[in-house]
Amino acid sequence: MDKEARTRRLAELVALAGSQRKAEALIKSIRGASPSKSAIDRAVKGSCTEYQAVCMIDDLTAALKLKVNSK
Repeated sequence: MDKEARTRRLAELVALAGSQRKAEALIKSIRGASPSKSAIDRAVKGSCTEYQAVCMIDDLTAALKLKVNSK
């Protein structure tokens, strides 16, 4: 996945979460720590390292799956 595709995917996941703050809370719920709202906002705009984007994508994907499965 290239940088633009990762940025799009992260933006989609944040939208599914509802907001950057909700994405932050979801990541914190599974990791015990999370990037700040500002870091998520910058990442959605493409201003982060590949590693940061991949970690946020993986964490949000896992958190959203848990959220859906717990309903």
